[in-house]
Amino acid sequence: MLRLTLSLVCFGLAGQGLAADPSQPGSFPSSTIEFRNLVDTSRTAQKETESSRPRLFKARRLEEAKPSGRPVPIKVHLPEGPGPFPVIIVSHGAGGDWDTHFAQAKHLASHGYAVLCLEHVGSNRERMTGGLQLMQNLDAMIHDADEVLARPKDVSFALDRAGDWNRDHPKMRGKFDLSRIGMMGHSFGAYTTMVVCGMRPALDWLKPRVEPGKGLGPDQADPRVKCGVALSPQGIGEPFFIRESFGSLKVPLLGISGTLDKQQNGLPAKNRREAFPLWGGKGHVFVWITDASHLDFTDSTGTDRKAQPSASREDVQPVTKAATLLFFDQHLMATKPSLLQKEALAPYRKGAVKQVEVMSR
Repeated sequence: MLRLTLSLVCFGLAGQGLAADPSQPGSFPSSTIEFRNLVDTSRTAQKETESSRPRLFKARRLEEAKPSGRPVPIKVHLPEGPGPFPVIIVSHGAGGDWDTHFAQAKHLASHGYAVLCLEHVGSNRERMTGGLQLMQNLDAMIHDADEVLARPKDVSFALDRAGDWNRDHPKMRGKFDLSRIGMMGHSFGAYTTMVVCGMRPALDWLKPRVEPGKGLGPDQADPRVKCGVALSPQGIGEPFFIRESFGSLKVPLLGISGTLDKQQNGLPAKNRREAFPLWGGKGHVFVWITDASHLDFTDSTGTDRKAQPSASREDVQPVTKAATLLFFDQHLMATKPSLLQKEALAPYRKGAVKQVEVMSR
C-alpha cells in the first residue's frame, strides 16, 4: 500500500513538470552570476595577530592594511524562468569555497531554487592552505572567535544583498521569493546553518576569549530563514556546541551524517546522531547513512575548483541530494507533500550505501 501511495504522489509531481526522481536533475536550466568583490562595510576587517608572522613583516603589514569591512563573495545559481523562486543559502566547510557544493547547488537550481553559495573568507581554501600547515590552520579557524561568530553574519549579509538584487538587478529583479528561504551547509557550514536556524554556539573553546568565557554565545538566528539542512551536523563537544546549545532551534532542520563521519577532536561519528534528541522545536529529520564518511557530503562536480577526493562520494550523493530536495520541497514548496522517509530514500542506495535510517521528531 505504501509503494502505491508513493508512486501516485510521484506521478502527480511528474505531471506538474517536475522530475519524479529527486536525486536527478529537474527541468530548469540555470546560469551563474558571480559577485567577487562584495564587502560588508558594517564589520571591521579581521586583523592579524602580532605572533602570526615574523616581526620583520610588521611595518609592511601596517602599510598594506585592508580596507574596513569583511569580504563576502557570493555565486548565484539562478534558474531560468519568470520566478519568483525560493532561495537557498549554501555555506561551505572549513577550507572550502563557493564551488565546494557546485553540483548540489546546480541540482537545487534545476528544481526551481535560486541558490546563493557564499565564501567565508576567514575559513576558505586560501586560509586553509596558507603555509602548507593544513591541520594547524584547520584547528585555528574552527576555534577562531572572529570567524566562528562572523559566519552567521555572512549569511544575513547575503540575504540583505538578495533583497537588493530582487529590487534592482537587471537579471535578478523579481526572481527571488524572499518569504521562502532555506539554508544548507556542511561541517563548519553545518555549524553556520544550525546557528542561523537558532542554535547557540558555545564560548568555551573560542580564541581569543569571548566573555564570559563559557556557556552559550549570542543568538545569531536570522528569522528570514524558514528551514535548514545540516550536512555532518555537530554534536556535543569541542569546538562548537554544549548540551544547552541545541534547545533554541527555531525552524525545521534536516541533519545528514553517516557511520564513518567522525567529528572534530576525535569524537566518534555517533556523537552527531546522539545530539538529535536535544534539538528544540519540531519538524526535524535526521538521515543516517551506513558507511558514509565526512567528505561524501560535498560535491564540486562541474567546476575546476575540485574538493578533496572521497571514494564513496558518488554512492552517497544520490541519497543526500534526494533527502535535501525532499526536505526543502516540503517546507518551501507549499504544493508538495512530505516524502522524506526511509522507503522514499531506499531506491537511491547503491555501492557503499548499504542502509539508510530516517529519524523524525
